[in-house]
Amino acid sequence: MTARYHISLSFLLATALLLTHAPSLSAAPSINRIAYIDRAGDLYTIRPDGTGRQKMASGEMLQQTRLAPRSVRRNQDFYSWPVWSPDGQRLASFRVELSGGQLTDGLYIFDAISAQILHSYKEPGLQPIYAYWSPTSQQLGVLLGGRGPFSLNLWPTSGGQRPQRIAQGAPFYFHWRADGQAVLTHTGGSRGGAAGHSISVVAIPTGERHLLSRSPSIFGPPSWSYDGKWLAYGNTVEGQAHAALMIAAGDGSQPESVAPVPRRMALEWSPTQPLLAIATTSFIRAPLFEEVRLFDVAAGAMHSLIQEPLAAFFWSPDGTRILYARRNPEHAHWTWVVVDVQSRTSIPVVDFIPSRPQILVFQYFDQYALSHRLWSPDSRFFTFSGQIRPNPDQGIRGPSVYVVPVEEDATPRRLSDGHIAFWSPQ
Repeated sequence: MTARYHISLSFLLATALLLTHAPSLSAAPSINRIAYIDRAGDLYTIRPDGTGRQKMASGEMLQQTRLAPRSVRRNQDFYSWPVWSPDGQRLASFRVELSGGQLTDGLYIFDAISAQILHSYKEPGLQPIYAYWSPTSQQLGVLLGGRGPFSLNLWPTSGGQRPQRIAQGAPFYFHWRADGQAVLTHTGGSRGGAAGHSISVVAIPTGERHLLSRSPSIFGPPSWSYDGKWLAYGNTVEGQAHAALMIAAGDGSQPESVAPVPRRMALEWSPTQPLLAIATTSFIRAPLFEEVRLFDVAAGAMHSLIQEPLAAFFWSPDGTRILYARRNPEHAHWTWVVVDVQSRTSIPVVDFIPSRPQILVFQYFDQYALSHRLWSPDSRFFTFSGQIRPNPDQGIRGPSVYVVPVEEDATPRRLSDGHIAFWSPQ
């Protein structure tokens, strides 16, 4: 991820959970809870029907105007960016403390049911900026910041030692392989330029690297398909204004350029079938994408799905729909929209203004979509943080966490004040 990511993301807060109003939220098997961090910096989980609210950890009151570590006052602390393990049994979070004039960063893993702390590690200047569980739910891949390149580290380690570094680069994007024994990375040699950028498969935990490309285009994480048979990335083509969409076998062999695409893109595989969604824009530095297309690997065909300005999109867990955030510049607000992948019909769900951390999720949505879930496990609801039915003249006054049914002109239910929210995978 980029330097901008580090400055903002590192310590912006997290929030979560939700209920909803109209359709009842039926109890799904297993966990089915939402994790969130409220205005006071406290970490909670809650059932989707609003019962069973459980405090996982507590922090001091957060600053209202600047959600950044340097605004924390003496002897205060807060938690941020909770992330569920794929089995839903554990919850990890960052923590920031300021005591005696020294800033200390912490990593915590909680038992999601008992709220007991299973692992913790604290170190001044550690600067964790992003965490992503391995598919086996055994280890976190943690990106650490600092003045040099970002580093990808494995944690927890035996004996409570410092996270184990396995790779570094800036920017740094990655995707876990399904067996948890490798990651697919897109890294750079510096934060300021494109020199030294590469796409590789890195073995866990040896750090051995298998290079796939030295000329990646402008995008975030390369990724494997849901079944691990394919991987996708963007590649620049010397002398060409466009980039090439590359599809390769799961081990990186037999790469093939399947379509010319704009140089800036974002990639997300369907969670249930070999369909790749590609968001593109002709403007390299534009904050919004202009179009989303679907590439069917089996058929070798591509078609347009969304043709309007959007900031981010997220597949439903059942692979039938995509949720996206449409920007409405004339009205100074956003709209959540859901599109049916099969029929290509879309419905506007609710107008909103996102919280600051929610905007950060949009900015790096292709990475967050791999690790942090907005959708409910049954694909009937989603959660977000911000303000609904905004007044453009007032702006946002303290974000709230909402649960929203996937229906046209839905009425969200406010769950709590909060800055960000993520649903458990199960």
